[in-house]
Formats: sequence, structure tokens, C-alpha cells
Amino acid sequence: MQIALVRTVFLYAVVIAVMRTLGKRQIGELEPSELVITILVSELAAVPMQNSGLPLAAGLVPIAALFSLGILTSVLTLKSPWLRKLFYGKPSVIIRKGEFVQSEIRRLRLSADEISEELRLKKITDIKCVKYGIIETNGQMSIIEYSGDGTNDGLPVSLICNGRLMKENLKLTGMSKDDILKILRERNIDGVRDVFYMCRNENGTVSVVENKS
Repeated sequence: MQIALVRTVFLYAVVIAVMRTLGKRQIGELEPSELVITILVSELAAVPMQNSGLPLAAGLVPIAALFSLGILTSVLTLKSPWLRKLFYGKPSVIIRKGEFVQSEIRRLRLSADEISEELRLKKITDIKCVKYGIIETNGQMSIIEYSGDGTNDGLPVSLICNGRLMKENLKLTGMSKDDILKILRERNIDGVRDVFYMCRNENGTVSVVENKS
């Protein structure tokens, strides 16, 4: 009995350490790969807990492998927008300028009732008040409402993330790499690698956050 208790406490501490290292998101905010790792780590830890005849290594080795894969995935997707899109997908616009984007809603297999419920939870009763409704990669819905003065009416498009140019998004804004470099020079920034984040709103406003590291 004492051995089983010690094994359980030890494995519990290992799982907590792994999840703390991987990140601090809530379950409902996990990306698909993160959710898979969370479920598998829990299952692997339960095996040696239930069967005291198995060595602890039977659970620790697979957990360590999953932990390494999780870290590796995070590093690779941070450096490569293409890999991030492959692992996590991309946000989907389901409401645009007060209208349902029905083709995208059907592709995601959502119903109008589900979307209406999400809007009510965000205290929105009229879809005409919504400029953009977006299903993020973690499954959560983001809402951008029309504002009276128009200051928040633009949907921001990411141009640079973590020092890397988002080439696909440049096409959405009609900008070129030369245009980006010109804006950066005007702000006394040497190049793309010196930018942590850069985005452009529909109204043409550009926001730039320099890389401090």
C-alpha cells in the first residue's frame, strides 16, 4: 500500500511538472496537439499507478518522449509559420460585416444555433453589430464589434511574427516586402528580424512591436 501511494504521488508530481513546463493554458484554450499530449500523458501516468508490478520507467519514458515532442513542436511552429498552420490550422471567419459566411460555417460543421448561443454569451443579440466573428485555432470564438467612432472597426492582419515575415498575409493587404522594409526604416528599425510583431488594420494603421531580445 505504501509503495502504491509513493508511486502515485511521484507520478502526480511528474505530470504536474510536465504540464507546467508545456504552458499555462486552460483546457478549453489548448491547441489540438497540446490537448492530445495532455490526454496521453494522463493515460500513461495511470498505467503504472494501477499496476504496481510495472516499473515506473514504463510510464516515465513515454511521458518524457511526449514532453520532448511537445517542446519540439512548440519550437518548430514558432520558427515556421507554415508548420504552425499545419499543426494548428488557421482562424476561420464565420461572420463578416454583419453577415454569416455560410460556406465557412458549413465547412466547420457549425449550426446557426451554436453561433447564436456564443453571441448571446458575449452579450450580443444582433448579428448586425458584429463586424467579424472568428473561430480561432483553439476553437474559441472571437468577436469584433462595430464601434461608434470607427476606431476598432479594422480587422488586424499580422505581417511579422517573431521576426518572420508572414508572406501569405502580405497578399491580403496588397503590400510587398519592400513596403514593410520602408515602414521599418521610417521607425529606425533595421530589418524584419528586429520586429517581434507587426500588424495592419483595414484603416491602414500599422502597429509595430520591436524585438527586445
